Amino acid sequence: MKVILLEDIVGTGSAGEVVEVANGFARNKLLPSGIAIEANKTNMKTLEHRRAKIAAKKTADKEMAQSLCDQLDGKQVEFTAKAGDAGKLFGSVTAHDIADAVTQEFGFEIDRRKFLLDSPLKEVGLHEVKYRIYPEVEAVIKVNILADGAPVLPPVEELKDTYADEALEDESDGEFYYGGEEEKADIEAAAEETPADEEPPVDEASDEDDE
Repeated sequence: MKVILLEDIVGTGSAGEVVEVANGFARNKLLPSGIAIEANKTNMKTLEHRRAKIAAKKTADKEMAQSLCDQLDGKQVEFTAKAGDAGKLFGSVTAHDIADAVTQEFGFEIDRRKFLLDSPLKEVGLHEVKYRIYPEVEAVIKVNILADGAPVLPPVEELKDTYADEALEDESDGEFYYGGEEEKADIEAAAEETPADEEPPVDEASDEDDE
C-alpha cells in the first residue's frame, strides 16, 4: 500500500514522502496511529500543502529541541554506589537512573530512550553521556559516580580560590605557609644557598664568659 508519511520513520522514510509499505503495517500501525495517511487521489492533491505544514512543524520542533539542549548541555548528576578496589561497581547506573536524576535535580522531563548509551555505566569516575533531543541536536550530560564511602572533594576552582585567599600563618607559630609557586621558588632558592652540613656560627664572647 502507498502511504504519505506524516512523521519520520527510521528505515521507512521521511515525513512528506510517499512510500510503499506492507498492507498489514499500514493498516495496523501507520494509519491508526496517525503517522501516515493513505496516498489516495484526495490526499495526493493536498500533498504539497501537507509538505509545507510538515516543514514548518520540523522547524518549530528543532528550535524547541535546541532551546532544551542549551539548558541541558553540560549539566552534571552524581551517584554513590558500592564498588570494588578496582573501581568496578557491584551494580550499574542505567539510562533510567540518569533520566530520573536529571528530572529530580533540574526539573527536565527526560526520555531515557534518547540517551546514546550502549550499556549501563559500571565504573566509578566522571562519564559523559550524549542525549539526542532531535536529529543533529544532542546535549552532553555529565555523570559522576562515586564509590560509597569515598570523600567528596569540592571542585578544583573552589580549592584554588580557597588557597588564594589564605594569608601566611602568624610568625609566632614558628611555621609559615607559602601560597603559590613564587613563594615556593624563593624558599627553595634560599635553601640551596645554605649548605645542609654548615655549622651554625659560635658566639665567641659567650664562650669566654663561661671560662
